[in-house]
Amino acid sequence: MSKDYSLWAEAKTKHGLQVDEVVSGLQKSIRRSMTELACRYAYELYTTSPVLLEKLWSRLLTISVEDVGFGNLDAARHMYVLNQMRKEYAYDDPDQPMYFIHAIRILCSCEKDRSSDFLKNIVIKTAAMGEVPEIIDLALDKHTKRGKEMGRDSKHFFNEACKVIPQAKVDNDYRERYGKILETYDPEKVEEDAFQYAIGRV
Repeated sequence: MSKDYSLWAEAKTKHGLQVDEVVSGLQKSIRRSMTELACRYAYELYTTSPVLLEKLWSRLLTISVEDVGFGNLDAARHMYVLNQMRKEYAYDDPDQPMYFIHAIRILCSCEKDRSSDFLKNIVIKTAAMGEVPEIIDLALDKHTKRGKEMGRDSKHFFNEACKVIPQAKVDNDYRERYGKILETYDPEKVEEDAFQYAIGRV
């Protein structure tokens, strides 16, 4: 049991509810779009202490990614902005609850998607079982020691390593123009004072 979990498992709200259970109830009710119940849980946390107001907002931020995820990619931004806005008000300012109420309404109204959390747990659990990712050939380019030893240069980077999928539609010809430059570019024949970048870029 983590230290944080133990802390909230032992703490109680002002009405004697277990804090970990209220926090869990908040998140589960948002997952099922039970808006009013979620707001009541949030208000119980808020009116108990400033510490639990912070705990409330930390959960809302996480819920926007963990439970809403790709269901609404704007949800995390909304939560971040509302969290910043509410910090302009004192703990006991009557406008303080408006921000978490509004945040909960947004989260409850969103389509939900937990796939980022599932993928996170796939990564964590497989790593815990000893699985280590292999280095793919694409990683070996002009920015790595092995890539340089293989003779991979800017042309290789242009043709292979910098490809993106899916490619967005663009209204410029920069890729084509850069490709033309690489046809004549020779790194051994540049100005003596040509700017040199630090190593480590990928």
